[in-house]
Formats: sequence, structure tokens, C-alpha cells
Amino acid sequence: MRRVLLHLGLHKTGTTAAQSFLYDNRELIWPHFALVLPYRTRNSGLSRAATNHSVYGTVGTLAEFGAQVRGLLDTLDFGDKRGLIVSEENFAGLRPSRNIEQGYSAAPELAACLVDAVHHRFSGQEVEITIYLSLRQRGGWLRSLWAHDLQRMRQVQDFETFRSNMEHIPSLEDTVERIRERLPSVLVHSEWLEELQLRRYGPGTPFAEYLDLPQDRAKLLEPPSKTNTRLPEDALAELLNLNRSRLDDAALIEQKAAIIERAKSTLVGTK
Repeated sequence: MRRVLLHLGLHKTGTTAAQSFLYDNRELIWPHFALVLPYRTRNSGLSRAATNHSVYGTVGTLAEFGAQVRGLLDTLDFGDKRGLIVSEENFAGLRPSRNIEQGYSAAPELAACLVDAVHHRFSGQEVEITIYLSLRQRGGWLRSLWAHDLQRMRQVQDFETFRSNMEHIPSLEDTVERIRERLPSVLVHSEWLEELQLRRYGPGTPFAEYLDLPQDRAKLLEPPSKTNTRLPEDALAELLNLNRSRLDDAALIEQKAAIIERAKSTLVGTK
């Protein structure tokens, strides 16, 4: 039986560390599962197809996403028994802070499209599909979204204004439940980031458990080497002030990069 794990995010819930775990351990994983990670989905335009559908929500955008997924799956070598692990948070839709009106409303439809593509790829074969989503307590999740936008965009709202504007976005648990309702025949599993951070492989733990490697191979698994570091409050305040300034885009990017680099260097130095 083919085993397929679709990790659909959600954004800012430890996905960077989860994907680092998968990439760092790819040589152990490959004999059992083909891997599809963001470097592939984003370079191919597949990630953008998913986020486009989450914004526009048309029959055409969903069809384009489905066609691209099928095209990608057709390029993968599954051999006789190899399964599949996909990890891409944009497959749940565009980051809600950039898609405030829609949030994750398209996530169930995108998930169903992925499941259909998997069944099509393995037509006539027995397939066990699991959808996995990581969760985070709402306060920390919203603050992480805001901090991310401060770094990547010209976000000019302070956190309280940002949080107020995001108040209508349903909870992450609600998104999981809507996917579960849309796909009653698929196992939909979730874990809390706050709990995963206390476990051996951090956000990589659910994948280590899912792999179910023989003991002699499992002991070779490495924890994720890459995580997103939370910047200190003074650095976030500097970024907010810069975003509110009249600097042109080039100067803004340069000065923000310097602040971020300095803050990360300080954090490393305090470990």
C-alpha cells in the first residue's frame, strides 16, 4: 500500500523547521518516500497556482492548480512501493495577512484537489492518504505573522492594529475542521507547535513518527538544522519605524536587512 502524507502548513507554525527536518534527512527518507518541498513547488510555479486560487477562487484557478499538481506527480519516481511526502504551507492558500478577506477559506478545496491528484497518480492502487497541519496558539501565531510582514513587506501597522484587523479570521482549528469535513475519508491530523517544541525533533517529530523507520535507521535521524528565529522587540520596533519612513524601496530593503542581520548575530552571541 502506498502511504502519502500531505503537510499543508499552516503558515508560521514551525513549517521551516519541519521542512528542514525532511531535507536534512532526505537520504534516509528517499528509499521509502519521494519528497516534495518548497524549493520545488515554488520554483515550478505550483505554489503560486495554489495562492492564486486562494485569492481568486475560480474554476479556472483550481483547474490550473490541479493540472500542475498532476504534472509534478508524473515526474516523480515512485518505484514499486515508494510513498510520498509533500510539505508546502502555501497549499493551504496565501498567508492570511496578505489575503485578509479570504483567509484560509480555500484550504479545503485545495486539499481536496491534492487528494484527487494523488488518487489519479496511483489509479488502481491502494493508497493511504494523511493530511497533516501544524497549529499554534492564536496570540503567538498573529504576532509571528506580523513580525514576518515587518521583515518582508512595508507593513506599517503596529501589532495591536494588525491583530484587530485580523480578528475576523477563523481559528486555525476551524480550518482543520473544515478540511476534515470536506474529506471525511482522509485522516486529517494536527499538532500544536508549542508541544512539538518540547519534543526531540521539534516540528519534525510528526514526520519522524510517520516514517516508522526500522530502529537502526531511525536512530540516524537528525533534528532540523534550520528554524525561524524570533527577533527581539527592539528590532521589530526599528523595522516598523523604517516601514513608516519615506525611504525608497532599495534603501528600505538594505536597512531592514542590516537590522535583521544585527539582531540575529546578537541572538547567536547570547546562546
